[in-house]
Amino acid sequence: MGNIVGKVENLERENANGEKFKVSNFSIISKDDDGNKIYTNCSAYGDKSKDLENLKQGDFVKIFGQIKTSIDNNGKEHQNVRILSTKL
Repeated sequence: MGNIVGKVENLERENANGEKFKVSNFSIISKDDDGNKIYTNCSAYGDKSKDLENLKQGDFVKIFGQIKTSIDNNGKEHQNVRILSTKL
């Protein structure tokens, strides 16, 4: 759960087979149990992106998804949530 931070980026991409699909990328801000701000990057693909196309900064969303963790070239850990469902 959290509020959208910044702009929701709605894109159209192609998979390896040349088929087009939509993706919505955005970040949310929430607070942990100690009141610290947590920023979470989120991505919604295909039909899941349809509900997110008109969202804007400050909108409240409840998201459900799978967390993917990656480490960049500087050794910094990044997390992205692949959206499985949302509640607006």
